[in-house]
Amino acid sequence: MSDHPRALTPSEVRRTCPPLSFATTDEVEPLRGLLGQARAEEALRFGVGIQKKGFNVYVLGPSGTGKHHLVRDALASRQSPGPVPSDHVYVHDFSAPDRPIAIAVPPGRGADLSEAMKRVVEDLADAILAMFESDEFRTRRQVIEQKVEARHEEAFAHLAAEATRRNLRMLRTPAGLAFAPFVGGEVLDPDAFAKLPEAQQNEVRDHLEAMENALRAIMHQVPAWRREAREELRAVERELTRLVARHQLAEVRAAFADLEKVTRWLDAVEADIVQHAHAFLPREEDGDGAEAAMQAALSERLHPTLRYRVNLLVDRRGLEAAPVIEEDHPTVERLFGRIDRRAHLGALYSDFTMIKPGALHRANGGTLVLDAQRLLTSPAAWDSLKRALTHRQIEIESLGRVMGLTTSELDPEPIELDVKVILVGERRLYYLLAAYDPDFDQLFKVAADFDDTVPWDEAMQGDLCRLIAGMARSDGLLPLEAPAVARVIEESARWARDRRQLSAELSPLSNLLREADWRARDRGGARIEVDDVRGAIAARDHRLGRLRERSLARFADGTLRVVTEGAVVGQVNALSVLAVGELAFGQPSRITARVRLGRGEVIDIEREASLAGSLHTKGVMILSSYLAARYGQEQPLGVTASLVFEQSYGGVDGDSASMAELCALLSALAQIPLSQSIAITGSVDQTGAAQIVGGVNEKVEGFFDVCRACGLDGTHGVLIPAPNVEWLMLREDVVEEIARGRFHLYRMSSIEDALETLTGRAPARVHEAVAARLATFGGRGAPRRREEDRGR
Repeated sequence: MSDHPRALTPSEVRRTCPPLSFATTDEVEPLRGLLGQARAEEALRFGVGIQKKGFNVYVLGPSGTGKHHLVRDALASRQSPGPVPSDHVYVHDFSAPDRPIAIAVPPGRGADLSEAMKRVVEDLADAILAMFESDEFRTRRQVIEQKVEARHEEAFAHLAAEATRRNLRMLRTPAGLAFAPFVGGEVLDPDAFAKLPEAQQNEVRDHLEAMENALRAIMHQVPAWRREAREELRAVERELTRLVARHQLAEVRAAFADLEKVTRWLDAVEADIVQHAHAFLPREEDGDGAEAAMQAALSERLHPTLRYRVNLLVDRRGLEAAPVIEEDHPTVERLFGRIDRRAHLGALYSDFTMIKPGALHRANGGTLVLDAQRLLTSPAAWDSLKRALTHRQIEIESLGRVMGLTTSELDPEPIELDVKVILVGERRLYYLLAAYDPDFDQLFKVAADFDDTVPWDEAMQGDLCRLIAGMARSDGLLPLEAPAVARVIEESARWARDRRQLSAELSPLSNLLREADWRARDRGGARIEVDDVRGAIAARDHRLGRLRERSLARFADGTLRVVTEGAVVGQVNALSVLAVGELAFGQPSRITARVRLGRGEVIDIEREASLAGSLHTKGVMILSSYLAARYGQEQPLGVTASLVFEQSYGGVDGDSASMAELCALLSALAQIPLSQSIAITGSVDQTGAAQIVGGVNEKVEGFFDVCRACGLDGTHGVLIPAPNVEWLMLREDVVEEIARGRFHLYRMSSIEDALETLTGRAPARVHEAVAARLATFGGRGAPRRREEDRGR
């Protein structure tokens, strides 16, 4: 075999940070803002500043890039944060008790109105009671009562005189008024009456009947007289109660005379006080203790003073600018408010004082920041928010009513909504909403897109140093020495999986700095040194490395069979990446190919077993197309080939093994062995060109770990697509072995490069061998269909 193509040098597989111009981060001015997020900052400033319908903001990007931090900074640094919005109160609607009235009042005056009405309610009962006990009321009531009594006396005096004229006497008996014959100055008893002549008896009977009829007529008039008296007395009560109510409400009217809706409600309060004046009088206590307690509870539940209270829903006292509210649990009730219930006499009831505000009420007139993932996973919250933003009003509804499960509840008057909503979420959610929700583009017209990586240039490197310095100071960490900062920068490039880029994610950076700080303090150091950073990285890898270590152990003990020495026909080591939570590591997979006389087809055993994904199937179809185009121009391919991932018991997807599969297939056709000490990753197109793949660092490191466990001998290495070279940012231990010549990396631009590296022969010789083998298959004539083919 000829020598392999030139291997990559250590400088080509890992970028190192150049010496920094400071000794420790104490000498570095902290970075203001975030790392490399100028596009997102500009979009956010625009979205926060424009006050037009539909220009709400969706802040999209991966988690840990500081989206919430930048939102807070943008809101805090606004040139015009906006005026303090109105307070909002709910009051009782006397004409429709189940639909409380919403009133907006200038900021701070909602509490004044609530306190003023509280004083009115406290003083109202005493004032009305004093009115009922006043001399004026008693005198006027006495006049009315005397008037009724005079009418009674006059009517009965006239009746008595008429009876006397008819020789009858009106008597008061235990059974009531009665009439009796009166002759010779004496009332006749029944015996004396019986002795009267028949004609005289009949005359007396006629007079008695006439007087009894007259008595009944008077008795029928008495209730009407009393009713008239009561109406007259009620008129007096209303007149005096109205005077009391006006006096009690005069101060409130004067304070809120500029608010028409408050004035109208106070008019309704006055009318209701006049109508229910007697409800303010103390009730007589009777019955046993249980009944008295029940009456007290009923009085508290139904007392009219409850209707005169003010439910201060949103109080803006203390605010100097428009509010900014962050709601981390955006359910329907926490966004739109709720209506509480209270148990009373075995039943649940609600009233307007039990209406509680939501985040939209508190943020009204300002900004509301929500997490998109939590919003979308909360039942009915997303649809309710869209409806509120579209109609620009807040309707307080329970989740049961929104879902159509309950209907008999309070229906508070909606409150006008003027709010800027900022959703913070991942790109996936943004694109899904934009694709499948027709309302989304109309309601969230501004996208603030966060970059997850930034270019690793001199300017950005300086900004990252400043960001690290700022994090260390704000978190109270020890200062970092320059080599430690350089090691953090290099790790940031590993997080970006591209040595030309730096990660813009703040969360892993902050975690690394804190772990390094702990290690420095644990050893009693005054600064964070480079070994502290290395130790923190190694400790994290160890904490997450259980699955990786178990996988390596299975390769080492032969449970998973991978050959890492010698050469084998039709067999190659491909590479894949396993990702579980925060852990991602690479491992080799043994791919084998077998060929036989057939009809020019490539059988993907993974697909036949329903274990292959669509991308893997596409990759196999592409290499089949390559074979047909390369070798089937002059004659049909009289061969059937099969490909399989050996010891693969789960699904296989992706096309990053298609180059390896093509190499295995060509090796099986040419009967030329492939090196087992060199693994390969990369996809192939129909022309045979190598294409870029993901996870190249993990794949290289995974094969390196397996080879090191088996024993490095200087022949081991990995073949990667040429475009992936710029992505390499390998671990330090891998780079050290590359520098020692015990491990190698090779680049490939096409199948020719792969064949040369894996076979050690010129690609033309390999292609000639393939063509010659195919000619032997084709020379036997068209293959006949075998019995097993017919059965299938």
